[in-house]
Amino acid sequence: MLPCVVFCLVLCITTNVTRAANILVFMPLPIKSHVRGFQPLFEELSNRGHNVTVVSSFPLDRPVANYTDIGSFVDKTRGRNVMDLVSMNFVTSVQLKWRICIQLSEMVMSHRKMKQFVQSSSNSFDLIMVETFGQEYAVAMGHKFNAPVINLAPAMIWASISKWLHVPSTFSYIPDACTQSTSDMGFIERLKNSITGFMQLYVENYLYLPKTKEVMDTYLKYRGWESRPPLEHMLNNISLTLVNSHNAIGISRAYLPGIIEVGGMHIKDPKPLPKNLQTFLDTANEGVIFFSFGTLVNLNDLPKAKLKVFISVLGRLKQKVIIKWIPDDNNVKLSQNIMTGSWFPQRDILAHPNVILFITHGGLHSLEETVCNAKPIVGIPFFAEQNFNMKIVEEKGYGKLVNFFEITEESFGNAIEEVLSNVTFKEKAIIQSLVYKDQPMKPLDRAVYWVEYVIRYGGAGHLKSDSIGLNDLQYFLFDISLIVLLSFGLIAWLCYFLFVKIMS
Repeated sequence: MLPCVVFCLVLCITTNVTRAANILVFMPLPIKSHVRGFQPLFEELSNRGHNVTVVSSFPLDRPVANYTDIGSFVDKTRGRNVMDLVSMNFVTSVQLKWRICIQLSEMVMSHRKMKQFVQSSSNSFDLIMVETFGQEYAVAMGHKFNAPVINLAPAMIWASISKWLHVPSTFSYIPDACTQSTSDMGFIERLKNSITGFMQLYVENYLYLPKTKEVMDTYLKYRGWESRPPLEHMLNNISLTLVNSHNAIGISRAYLPGIIEVGGMHIKDPKPLPKNLQTFLDTANEGVIFFSFGTLVNLNDLPKAKLKVFISVLGRLKQKVIIKWIPDDNNVKLSQNIMTGSWFPQRDILAHPNVILFITHGGLHSLEETVCNAKPIVGIPFFAEQNFNMKIVEEKGYGKLVNFFEITEESFGNAIEEVLSNVTFKEKAIIQSLVYKDQPMKPLDRAVYWVEYVIRYGGAGHLKSDSIGLNDLQYFLFDISLIVLLSFGLIAWLCYFLFVKIMS
């Protein structure tokens, strides 16, 4: 009888803790897609009774129960022309990431609202959630509130993150997005991938991490911060990592129990479309092509010659075309088959049966939505992981990649014609959609389960790798290999010495 009472008591306690946790989400960098990818998780946690405080540059535009926004920390003026990033190579991309992340971190952490939050001692949290991209310093919030920390990775984790979690980032088949390669790499691709990987594993410890520590020590000063462990120690003690990826969209690779793929959390059941949009789609007897380059790439920033390629080719098609774009030139003349707008409900449009092609920049969220809806793709990547994403699309067979620098009316038109006329692209898209949807539970439910799991088990330290604490010499057995080689060398020398003695 007594064991049953104890079990029930423990069950009640853990259930109550799970239902009433105070959770801090710390994602202050002004990168909208990263925050929005995990936004459904924050809202669902608040719907389940948790008190969620979100420190970000993108507050909600509506009230949600148990949900508190702190921010924003940037002005709303338009940012830099992202066309400045398209010429980055695999080496300069890593360096650019370091530089931009430090600049953005200093900008948001020096903001008045952020200083007030950091220095306040009136808050208490049971769990901290931080983003991995360029915000290593944020792990210190776990120390401030004496709470376990969960990583939120906006894409497949890269070498910089893998090293702290002690997850294999084998360069022979796990590509870094900056190399623009897939897992099927030749010698040159593997060489580039190794260079990029070693830069993140070792070079950044001297060029990037010290600046991150400087940001942390400058702006994250709170009561007791002087006793804070080294940044490396805190990064090694993350409880869980939620990754916005899925093998149907990315690659298959080894993960530890504490790393969970939750790609596609933002995908919800399609909603009714506005009447004018619904009519436009319903009356498209030849089908509809949806064209969107996401939130960062503005068509008005493109060279005029490139923009003319898009307008000219799309205007000649027999299909209707929806373009996420408002021309800044009143003299631009568009064909009657084209509808433009500053924003469209992408998920709901892609779900419409008359949409037969998606022209995209290859952003991760766009790929997740198009795979979910089994739509073939023509991709024109610009920067970051977009080229990598589109090469995987081509490898899996449900889309075509068009090089932005080499694009012409002929190449762009041929890509559209090939994807529309060859039924194989649609068939492959259907297969990928089935693979993605065939999961034991929805990504959002899986994310919530593991967040509450960490809360129930006080940080769930048993999910961490047992290799944490080993240095590279120990982890890769370099010390053992050296002793073995020296031993064999000594034995060989002794044998040679004895042979010479005998022969003499």
